[in-house]
Amino acid sequence: MVAVAVVDDDAEARETLGGYITRYAAEQGIDAQVTGYADAAELLHHYRPDHDIIFLDIEMRQVDGIRAARTIRETDPSTVIVFVTNLAQLAIKGYEVDALDFVVKPVDYYSFAMVMRRAMQRIDRRRASTIRLVTRTGLRLVPISRIDYVDVQDHYITYHTTDGDMTVKGTLGQAEQALAAGNFMRCNRWYLVNVDNITGIDGSIVTVGEHRLEVSRAKRQEILQAVARAMGAGL
Repeated sequence: MVAVAVVDDDAEARETLGGYITRYAAEQGIDAQVTGYADAAELLHHYRPDHDIIFLDIEMRQVDGIRAARTIRETDPSTVIVFVTNLAQLAIKGYEVDALDFVVKPVDYYSFAMVMRRAMQRIDRRRASTIRLVTRTGLRLVPISRIDYVDVQDHYITYHTTDGDMTVKGTLGQAEQALAAGNFMRCNRWYLVNVDNITGIDGSIVTVGEHRLEVSRAKRQEILQAVARAMGAGL
């Protein structure tokens, strides 16, 4: 599923882009959720990084699109921003906020579809190699390869990475699904370990990064085989 926001104080423009998104999603077999905002202030109020793509009009009366994008980037470095504008030269400032591209009003479907395709490609690449963690301090985009292991305690998940620990609310099952693109396995009821980062096995203990984790008897052989596959050797 891809979540798309359309931010424009022109109701007709919002409706047009919303229709384009629905049409593109149907053509490509994508499940898309579209949310419209009549102005940027509405989007920014209690902003959460819930949108994969934001189509953001530059010229709005209350908060202009460039200013809104700067605010978004303070806590959300990964959402794909596409500017919508009447004047192409205004979109040059998009580089300041890592905007993917811009479309010029009146937006035709062909131009929209080209940009939407690039946006989906960026999202697919990001999802394949990173995980988005919404912590108390904001959004963190974490490369899966830098996560050594994950543990659960009292409905909170801690991701132990080479850059430090990050804690979010959730279950180990949810973490397992989020990390499906990586090579993670349960070594017991409380831990998920990144098999690719394991550097040693000593009896019922695996070493990953600077950490030593206990492997349950039921999981030991499975972990050994997974490590062997990761190393390209057989046991």
